[in-house]
Amino acid sequence: MPSDNATPNRKVSRRSLLGGGSILAATAAATGFVTNTQAQSSHSSFFGSSHGSSNPGGANPGAGAHGKLPLRFQPNGRFKIVQFNDTQDDHLTDRRTIEFMGKVLDQEKPNFALINGDVITSGPKNPRQVYEAINNVVLPMESRSIPWAITFGNHDEDSVEDANTGVYERHMAEFVRQYKHNLNPVAPDRPFGHSDAQLLIASAKNPAQARFAIWLLDSGNYLPEADPVQDNDDVPSYDYIRPAQVEWYVGKSIEAEKRYGTKVPGLMYFHIPTYEHRDMWFGGPAKHLAANHAKAKSTFNIEGVKNEDVYYGSFNSGIYGAARDRGDVLGIYCGHDHINSYKGDYFGVELGYCPGTGFAPYGLMDGTWQQHTLRGARVFELNENSEKIYESTRLLFAKDMGVDMQPKKQPIAKPAALPSYVKFPR
Repeated sequence: MPSDNATPNRKVSRRSLLGGGSILAATAAATGFVTNTQAQSSHSSFFGSSHGSSNPGGANPGAGAHGKLPLRFQPNGRFKIVQFNDTQDDHLTDRRTIEFMGKVLDQEKPNFALINGDVITSGPKNPRQVYEAINNVVLPMESRSIPWAITFGNHDEDSVEDANTGVYERHMAEFVRQYKHNLNPVAPDRPFGHSDAQLLIASAKNPAQARFAIWLLDSGNYLPEADPVQDNDDVPSYDYIRPAQVEWYVGKSIEAEKRYGTKVPGLMYFHIPTYEHRDMWFGGPAKHLAANHAKAKSTFNIEGVKNEDVYYGSFNSGIYGAARDRGDVLGIYCGHDHINSYKGDYFGVELGYCPGTGFAPYGLMDGTWQQHTLRGARVFELNENSEKIYESTRLLFAKDMGVDMQPKKQPIAKPAALPSYVKFPR
């Protein structure tokens, strides 16, 4: 990781693996220099003002009244989702992360937006800075009255160990539920899975009928300390989706099918990719050569780039297999590997990435003008009047939206103010 987001020794360091370069030599887009005046733009213009693209219906509708679905298709049957991930910064967020998010939201006007893990990093030195770091990157959604949620990634709790902040994921989840447009419900009562959620989208024609599901899962952070008897440095050090979470998904899926009389199709989001994300790229679990990918690209209709390894968790928990067996999850999308952007259809379930959104962590060929060329967001288009409802997905890149591509970090001068209805925990 870059020096301003240093990775503790106990964790996988992909910076050493990338070696300052990458497989793909992307073309940098020089967009000019930013003046001090521009960098100090006001809160209202920088973080955005409400454009009323959605009607979430009161404070934290994700935990709303029993039977009331938190989201609804538009009268024309359409619904748009925007995925961000790896915003990954401290309380002085790189201003371009916030600018890019705002430009995407203003252009797309989504009905729901998501930060899919690694919302923040190890940088905060005290609890207040943790919450300020979160606030900086959720404000672009909140200030525009867009319903939103987060999942947790491997870096969100780093400040607990690195700076003894004492702010765990459960505290972060409680904090974000104060925001009026946040949809993170209270997660199942267990020591993991603090961002697990099933968000149902109601039909435009019938507010009591769920037509689509947004599944959010917490893929954890790091595997507990190595077993002293079976210490193996070759085992990935990242955490994994636990069997209880897989069982929870299956149970909620079956429950929805019974309640609404049919399987409810959906998309699933979590931070750390599955083993199948890697297998799809090469055409199977036993393959790893470029020649294998050439065939797999055609077989699985793969689009996009893979500039680093797929850093999956320690064990394969079977979430892909469970989703494929149930047949209601049409796609599984992750983040984590900042410079991968590919997607494909792996035996009936679309698997894919959104590249890293944030400008603080590692990127493509760090220290060069290519570093930020893959800072991205992913858009998903739904239409309840079409047969499969999920119609398409596409990527947006900061380099194409007039955001400065200079490699040097550009932190904001001070953290953004919390909305008046959000308080720092005591």
